[in-house]
Amino acid sequence: MDEVGVMVSHIDQRGFLRIIPIGGLDPWILLDKELVFMGRNGDVVGVVGIDPPHLRKEKPPSRFEELYVDAGFSSKDDALKSGIMPGTPGTFAGSFRQRGSVVIGKAFDNRVGCTVLIDTLRDIRNKVVGDVSLYFAWNTQEEVGLRGINAVVHQVNPHLAFIVETTVAADVPTSSEDVWITRIGGGAALRAYDRSMITNPRLLSVAIEIAEGSNIKYQVQVNPYGGTDAGVVHTYGVGVPSLVISTPARYIHSPASLVNTEDLRQVEDLLRTLLLSLDVIRNKALTSE
Repeated sequence: MDEVGVMVSHIDQRGFLRIIPIGGLDPWILLDKELVFMGRNGDVVGVVGIDPPHLRKEKPPSRFEELYVDAGFSSKDDALKSGIMPGTPGTFAGSFRQRGSVVIGKAFDNRVGCTVLIDTLRDIRNKVVGDVSLYFAWNTQEEVGLRGINAVVHQVNPHLAFIVETTVAADVPTSSEDVWITRIGGGAALRAYDRSMITNPRLLSVAIEIAEGSNIKYQVQVNPYGGTDAGVVHTYGVGVPSLVISTPARYIHSPASLVNTEDLRQVEDLLRTLLLSLDVIRNKALTSE
């Protein structure tokens, strides 16, 4: 849900598709990749064209305006009859692979978050006590400006929020350790800072205390690059203490990301424990001193 993708912007007379990005995508990661378009008559797969080495120009395409998708259409009419038109959305075709606790696949940002919410909801059903109304929300368009969450906060009017995300793990050979942000195998990522929010320090402190008391593996994340739905939630009304809990993932916003399911389990354990500790959080982080 809420994965990055593309949209058809134009179809030329020979049936080639031009596309624009939906969310943060670099043009070069699309070269020679299969995309699947959700057409009116069903899914249609095409490939982002790139010249073979024999005809290669000096530089590969670096702007979306230079990209085209070849779905094998012979004409514009052929594409339209197949249910493809300007406005048709598309995304990576992708596949899923698993080796032990390592999984590789498309759209882990934010399919992983959706999985965490579903599993947690099953685990805590009828276990949360006290005068609490608990809402789980799966919303769209976070990748294009934190839009869907606005509808959620106006409906719910929350007093506390946990945002469940996938986040950048840059622990790879091309990055120095100081810019890893998070690392695979490091456990649940608790965000202290990003471009959209500085986390409520009392809430972060209590979450760390609860994680340590429950032997849940965690890492504190300072991310100067991205943002999450918490950017909208924490400024709603008179302010909502908000905590972002993320699963580290390598290569997000690309055709294939890599996640360690042990990290995902730590995120689930932490979210479940926090939801079953709402009285502690209320007393330590939400009340006035």
